[in-house]
Order: sequence, then structure tokens, then C-alpha cells
Amino acid sequence: MANNRTEQANTEHTSLLSSGNDGGRAEYGLSVPTESERRMLTRWQLTSMTVLLAGIQFVWTVELGYGTPYLLSLGLSKPLMTLVWMAGPLSGLVIQPVVGQVSDKCRSRLGRRRPFIIGGAAFVVASVIVIAYARELATVLATMAYPGHNDEYQALVGRVSIILAVVGFYVLDFSINTSQACARALALDLAPLKQQDTANAYAGRMLNLGSVAGYLVGFMDLRSLVPWETDSQMQALCLIAVIVFTVTVTWTCVLVREEPLKQGESASARPMGGMLRAIMRGVWHLPGPVQRVCNVQFFAWVAWFPFLFFATTWMTEIMARTGDTSDPEFVDRATRAGSFALFLYSVASLLCSMALPLIVERVGLRRMWRVSLVAMGVTLLMTLAVRGVVSATVLIVAMAFPWALAMWAPFALVGEYVAIQAEVETAVSEESEDEEEFISALDIPPNAVAGGKRRSVGSATMAWRRGQDILATTESISSTVLEDTAESVSTGRSALFLKPPPPPPAQVCVDERLESGMVLGIHNMYVVFPQFFINGVSSLVFAWLGHEGSPAGARAVEALAMSKLVSLVSKGSTEPVGFVLRIGGVSALVAAGLTVLLYDRRGVREYISR
Repeated sequence: MANNRTEQANTEHTSLLSSGNDGGRAEYGLSVPTESERRMLTRWQLTSMTVLLAGIQFVWTVELGYGTPYLLSLGLSKPLMTLVWMAGPLSGLVIQPVVGQVSDKCRSRLGRRRPFIIGGAAFVVASVIVIAYARELATVLATMAYPGHNDEYQALVGRVSIILAVVGFYVLDFSINTSQACARALALDLAPLKQQDTANAYAGRMLNLGSVAGYLVGFMDLRSLVPWETDSQMQALCLIAVIVFTVTVTWTCVLVREEPLKQGESASARPMGGMLRAIMRGVWHLPGPVQRVCNVQFFAWVAWFPFLFFATTWMTEIMARTGDTSDPEFVDRATRAGSFALFLYSVASLLCSMALPLIVERVGLRRMWRVSLVAMGVTLLMTLAVRGVVSATVLIVAMAFPWALAMWAPFALVGEYVAIQAEVETAVSEESEDEEEFISALDIPPNAVAGGKRRSVGSATMAWRRGQDILATTESISSTVLEDTAESVSTGRSALFLKPPPPPPAQVCVDERLESGMVLGIHNMYVVFPQFFINGVSSLVFAWLGHEGSPAGARAVEALAMSKLVSLVSKGSTEPVGFVLRIGGVSALVAAGLTVLLYDRRGVREYISR
């Protein structure tokens, strides 16, 4: 009977999400559709569901690749740079788990995720425009305060433009994390279990496509290409980013349909204090399969952040060994060489993300992730032997293989857990309905069934329900036939029915269950924490090896410390950035070792069912 219901749900609905029977889950405020109602998604639907990530990554590339020189051109001081680049890790640490939990309970008619995607997108567009036109907006405000263009006017323009840009970057980081958290959750919500790997592979491809597009557009002379007038390359780049981001957001929000969350008590909003307690409780009681993925992620991102922060700076170290560091153009040439290597790396990542699914089908995702982490560790350790620009470029491009898996594997494994959890709950709920239909067909009073009431059950009560409700019913029927006491059935006074059943195991409180948004938010915390860790480690290493330190934070070092780095390396000082990269290599090998402890799909099912 449950199979017939599943087939009917799969054949009667043509939308991206089925809207059939919710399996009794609405009373708990859970999302629909259930796992049994999810249809296999087509390539077009998978593309529409994940294309938003390409727009998000395009904006990230603009910010991370070109934000530092732009802020320096506005006159931002080095000590204040650390405040700007702290916005990224802070927003990821705070916003993603909070937005994940709130969107899990959202009852908007647009669905759970789209209201937050649209709201975050509006702030992203506004903040990017403010960043691009910070000086022009400051000029307008200064003119209102000082009609005459005196010294105070010029000073005010400088200060206000910096303030607007810094505020813009903060709003951008917090708002884009809002959209990204819900964009990632869509894959977990909409794709069935069999397509979790495929959906997250599509997501990885879109992220790499956004990176390639961002680096490629950044290399162009946009002021001569765009049809509108701009005063700088950054302005043109920001406006293109707004267009790309708006198109991808519209694409996903229009073509991807979400089913609204059913009304229920557990879907009610929580106060902020309760929300934070729920997040901390989720971190403390994170399910074993997800916890082990997060453990791998922590050490993997201890390795990733040095590479992402310092790749261009490391290229400068390499060039400083053999190049003429007295040349005024040396730093610019080194920066361009590093940027070109990163562009090749992003192209290679895109190609890997397209080819790897074919290999993973035979090898397995967990094993391939382990191989990629080993390759990453070896590659970063090999920086010790690099002596030229060509070999340095080759190593940077070689990081494309582990990056393609980093954007795919952990999210697919987390999505697998969420999908299996939903599948088990749906199967139990449908089984409960079948039992109640069977009992109703026998015309047995409700108070005669397993203690006097019919219940919706969770996975923790599955065995008890089979052993008590069904057994009690069948034994009572047998007793009725043997004793020919029809009265006992019609009146519900059978001794077997009157005998109180043993108490069931503790019900799983559905409101305490970690749903996809919360799980992804907590997972993101394990990605963000390594950024704080590597900031401290890099500062200590730079101070130890003679560098001036990292007063502006890890990200800002790439632009701010270049000249000093050239001086140190040219004098024979130990390469500080290469040392930090090799620390990351050791951490990547630790992460590879931890992948041995990951649950396979069968283990995940056993973990959820017990």
C-alpha cells in the first residue's frame, strides 16, 4: 500500500517538488515533500537549483580578489584592514547557523529557503553598489555638509568613502552568507537520496564556474568594454557582478519550486536566546555521521585557508629568489603571475568537477575525498622543493583536484545523512498509516489499540510499534476466532487488548531533530573556525621567521606585506609563507586519515535506525 502511494505521488505531479500526502508529518511542522514523494531531478532542474551558487561565487571572487587594493586606494589604513576581513569569518560563524535554523521553521508561501535567498540578495545588490560608488556617494554627502570645496570637504570625502566601503563589505558578507546558506540547503531539501551526490556535484561545478568567470572578467579592461561609463575597473566589475548575481537569483527563485512548510506547533518562531541555545545544543549533540564529516572539514580547511590567502604571496617569494627585486614593477609582475596561476587553477577546478563524477561512480565518494586530501597534503609539502615560477604554477594548478572534491564531497555526505533520516521517518510514518487503515478495516475501537490511541511514530518507536500494535491486534483476532466471542472484538473487551502494553521507547522529539538548514549551518562553523586558527598561526610564524607580523589579518597580508616579503626573501630569509603552506599540508594529511572513520551509507542507516 505504501508503494502504491509512492508511485502515485511520483506520477501525478509534474512540478519540481511533489505536493502529495505528507505522511502525517505536518502535525509536527516538518517540511514537505517527504522522501518518498521526491522525484528524480532532471539535468535542467539540477542546473536551475544550483545556478545561484555561480552568482554567489562570482561576487565572492570580486570581493576577495579585488577588495583589498580597492580599499587601499580609498586610503584605508593597515590596522583597520583586519576589521574589514574579519567580516567574512564572523558572518559565516553567526549567520549561517542562525539563518539555517530560522529558515527550517519558515512558513512563507514561497517556501522555506526562497524568502531568505531573496532578502539576502537585495542586501547583496545594495551593498555592492555602495562599495562601487563609495567615493561618489561620499562626495554627495560632503557637498551637503560643506558646499564649498575646502580642505575640510576633501577630508570628509575621504573619511566617508572609507566608512561607506567598510560598511558595504560588512553588509555584503552577512547578506551573501544568508543567500548561500539557503542555496546550499536547497540541494538537501529537493534532491532525493539517490541524487544527493549528483546535486552537490552540480553545486561544486557552479561554484567553480563562478570563480572562472570572476577571474576572467577581472583580467579584462572593463571600462572599454561595458556600455556604460565608469570611473574605475572596480566600478565596472561590481556592476557586472550585480547583473550576474541578479540573473542567477532570478533563475533559481523562479524555476525552482518549494513546498511551503505545513502549519504546526513546532514551526513556531523561537526567541533569540532559545535559538542560540538550540544551535549550541545542535553542536554538542551533532549526529555521529555529520560530526565525523565536520572533523575532517576542520583539518582540511586549516590547509585550505593558507593556500587561498597566500597563493599570490607565495609566488612572490619564489620570484624574489631569482628575479630583480629592485625593479619597481617587480611586485606588480609577481602579483600578475600569481593571479594568472589562480585563474588556471580555477579553470582546472571546473574541469575536474565535471569529470570526477564519472570516476566517483566506480571508486566511491568517500575514498575519492580521501585521495584528494592526500594529494593536497603532498602538494603543499612539495612547496619546499619549488625553485621557479613554472613549478610553482604547476603546484597551484594541482590544487584544483582537491578543491573540486572540497566543494562537493562534504556537502554530499551531509546531504546523504539528511536524506536518509527523512527516508526512514517517511517509511515509519507510512507504515503507521497502513497499520491504522488495517485496524480501521477490522472495525476495532480506537481505545482497543495499543493503549487506547493511535499515534504517529518516529524511528525510535519502529520496533515497539511492530511488536505491540500489530502483534496485539493479530493475537486478539486469533483469540476471537478460537473462542467464537465476537462480542470481545465489537466491544473492545478482549483480555489481550485490555492488558497494558509495555511502554514504548522515548519518542524522538521532532522539534529537536536537526534539519538541513541547521546541519549545514553547524557544518559551516567547522569551516570558519580554521580561519581564526590559521590567522593566529600565520602571525606567529611570520614573527618567528622575521616578518613584521600579520597586523592586518591573513587575507590582508597578501596585498599589504608584499614589499617587505620581497626584502626578506632577497636577503636569504627563510620563506615564511611557504612554511605556513607546509603546516597546511600536514593538516591535510591528518584530515585524510580521519576520512577512514567516516560512516558509509549502510552505517548511516544503522545509526539513524537504532
